[in-house]
Amino acid sequence: MDILAHGLWTNLMYKTIPQTRDNRKITYWGIAFGVLPDLVSFTPVFFYAFYASIFLQQPFFAGPPGNDNPFFEYAVQTYNYSHSIVIWAAVLILVWLIPHLFWKKGAGFPWILLGWALHIFIDIFTHTEAFFATPFLFPLSGLKVSVISWAHPVFMVINYSLLLILYFIVIPKFRATK
Repeated sequence: MDILAHGLWTNLMYKTIPQTRDNRKITYWGIAFGVLPDLVSFTPVFFYAFYASIFLQQPFFAGPPGNDNPFFEYAVQTYNYSHSIVIWAAVLILVWLIPHLFWKKGAGFPWILLGWALHIFIDIFTHTEAFFATPFLFPLSGLKVSVISWAHPVFMVINYSLLLILYFIVIPKFRATK
């Protein structure tokens, strides 16, 4: 899914969780974690493509991901880690469970990490083998699901229509009953 949609869906998630609904700090950090997997993986590629198109007169994105360009290889490798529910769970254990073992009162649940989990869950179903199918069980398995591309025009219309309906009809009613 595109980064804007990831941010919007993550914001909606935080607006519906009672523990995070009124906490802007958690919501903002959660949104940051919700878009971080793509930013980490693709920002260097975009900067390289932009640079190469201006200074090297190469077409913008002069090759498919996975070619011998080190920036594309970086994107592939970091995508594996940043889009893995296994890696996410390991981070969750490190930041939540381990402090409980060493101190009487550990930190509360790290709500901001749910943005990252939602990102992975959405990408499992909105990427295809043609473009970065999500290796959600990496490094335990190379299993990937190929359902529909987030860039397909029909999906984009449905996705943003749902977001508009939720933001302008459902969420205001939800908040009014709170």
